[in-house]
Amino acid sequence: MAFDSTALGDAIRDAEADELPSPPPPRGGPLAEGVPAPRVRGERILRVGERGFLLLDRALARVLPDALNPFLQTGAVAITSLAVATVTGVLLLFWYSPSVTHAYSSLTDLSRFGGGFIRSLHRYSSDATMFFALVHAIRLLFERRFVGAQWLAWVTGLVAVALLWFVGWTGYWLVWDTRAQAVAVGSAHFIDALPIFADPLGRSFLTDAGVNTFLFFVVFFMHMLVPLAMGVALWLHLARLARPRFLTKAPMTIWVVASLVALSLAWPALNTDPARMTALGTNFDLDVWYLLPILLTDRLGPGALWSVFLVTSIVCLTVPWWMRRAPVEAAKVDPIRCNACMQCYQDCPYDAITMVSRTAGRSRYPLQAEVNPSKCVGCGICAGSCDSVGVGLPTFTEEDERNRILGWVAEASARNESVRLAFVCAHSAGANLSIDRATGRCSELPGWRVLEVPCAGWIHPLTLELPLRRGASDALVVTCPGETCHFREGVHWLDLRLAGERSPSLRADKVDRDRIHVIAADGTRTREILDAAKRIDGGGGAGRPGGPGRISGWLAAALLGIVIAAGLGASTAVGYRTPTLPGSELVVSFKHSGGLSENCRDLSEEEKAALPAHMRRDRVCDRARNDIRLRVEVDGAAVIETVYPPTGVWGDGTSVGIERIALEPGEYDVRVSIGDSPDPTEWRFVTEARQRFEGDARRVVTFESAEGFRWH
Repeated sequence: MAFDSTALGDAIRDAEADELPSPPPPRGGPLAEGVPAPRVRGERILRVGERGFLLLDRALARVLPDALNPFLQTGAVAITSLAVATVTGVLLLFWYSPSVTHAYSSLTDLSRFGGGFIRSLHRYSSDATMFFALVHAIRLLFERRFVGAQWLAWVTGLVAVALLWFVGWTGYWLVWDTRAQAVAVGSAHFIDALPIFADPLGRSFLTDAGVNTFLFFVVFFMHMLVPLAMGVALWLHLARLARPRFLTKAPMTIWVVASLVALSLAWPALNTDPARMTALGTNFDLDVWYLLPILLTDRLGPGALWSVFLVTSIVCLTVPWWMRRAPVEAAKVDPIRCNACMQCYQDCPYDAITMVSRTAGRSRYPLQAEVNPSKCVGCGICAGSCDSVGVGLPTFTEEDERNRILGWVAEASARNESVRLAFVCAHSAGANLSIDRATGRCSELPGWRVLEVPCAGWIHPLTLELPLRRGASDALVVTCPGETCHFREGVHWLDLRLAGERSPSLRADKVDRDRIHVIAADGTRTREILDAAKRIDGGGGAGRPGGPGRISGWLAAALLGIVIAAGLGASTAVGYRTPTLPGSELVVSFKHSGGLSENCRDLSEEEKAALPAHMRRDRVCDRARNDIRLRVEVDGAAVIETVYPPTGVWGDGTSVGIERIALEPGEYDVRVSIGDSPDPTEWRFVTEARQRFEGDARRVVTFESAEGFRWH
């Protein structure tokens, strides 16, 4: 049924305004004396980190407009940078050859065809994506925006960051220079701890000839495919947000692209030396955003690597549960009061409210609002949207707090005292005030009555209008800064309601808008609240800080872009050298299947009787593969003599072995012997040679059944 919600809202508000001047006391409840807000473990420490970000915002706000401050929109900046990386990655396909023999040269030749700039832009946009994604995650952690319904955004955000890192890790692999060599060897070191491949992956990276082009193509395919999974993670990351901001707006987009272009031109991305698998101790520039795990893969064993990976993953992914102390209070709908105006449904920033068929109450309205508790974050913005007080937080209702405020006003009027009201957001600087929840008195604001609210968007215009009509002289509303509103859109909806541009709106014919003062003050700006209150006490306005000029703002943004770009460039050029042995190294690797041997024995009469009649026999023979024996001698002395059993579930697979022997630089007589029979004295395959060992390279001996021994 169609109806005029504005007219209906005015009627409801007029009815409330004409009620008795002495309101009933507010209902009690476990949280009636304060604002329902989630509590987390380590909150004091997290607030310290949050304060650091707020101080940064405060410093940048003096020279930058909010639209050009990347730290106020880190998520959108990360996605915009990702879009640049995706476009440039597609363009690089015109030059790149996914082959182990041509990958390096195809990228080296890019500069001849103008592709060097595209490659640099691809690298630095990828680095910017990781940088801003991590800043975004850390900031949300400090702001404690991961509990309750926000767990999905936290978990999927971490998954997206992990996938982003994997894409960058494999991207460096595809260059096939010394960085790629460290990535490939580190990956094999990690993967070979799992019983996935019969032939250890690390064996493929002992020599240049052993690197498989098919494996290289698989890595290339994964580099192309994983971004699709990352897109799914990002979609889930934003799934519970209404009106999500995927990309930056035009000014910020220009800043992002211009900064990346300038960095790409000033600091081109280049290959390091070609990969040489037998090299010992390679030097290269380390990109800390994607290659930092090389420090672990070069130094830890497979078990330690997996321990670090699993423990870190579990701790980070379960943050919403092990850090939570109290559950988030979800809003509820009173069907009897709901008039189906749909305003709460339209205003909810988290898509937690839907309109469903009516179950109770006003039957002339076919629909009613319904809150999904699994999506609600307890912001209370829906309460500020509802004229009929039909939805809100059960223990902090608009009606109860409105009555509480009117009681304060009535008390002051009875004493012929002037009273001013302050509504402070629990996530703004107002949270630092010492407030008596019952009386609203505040030691820092004498003569004021203060109510702490979960979000500025919780404030219904009537909650401001009624006390002003009944004797309060002024009302001060303290909000978070708009771009950092803890609940995304609360400040925005409040501004529109007070300006008369969104329903429910402040009625200018009922109350003077100049008596309502709104200031934005983050957690570091408590002094500004006190100063604004003094100005209001003196008959003035709260005052609004002036922003930077347009030209000066763009100049400051350009300077900030240079600083961040320089930092990104420097972070991709951290000098690194892989750990080296004090001398040289001999590596012996083989893959060989032992011969089959029979082990026969006679069955006893009892064993025969236990078998089915058609399976009875006098003698049984078990066939099994022989173990492979390896002996390595250096200058006539045996340094390795060991046995390798067959692989496979049934012990019938190929034996694979890799042995490493540290040697001082110099010349040695090396003899490698392999036996595949039960006779311990029989060595069927033997190779020996006098080899020179240098301090910068290892010597590798490989053995395959079809090829025999090969020296590298």
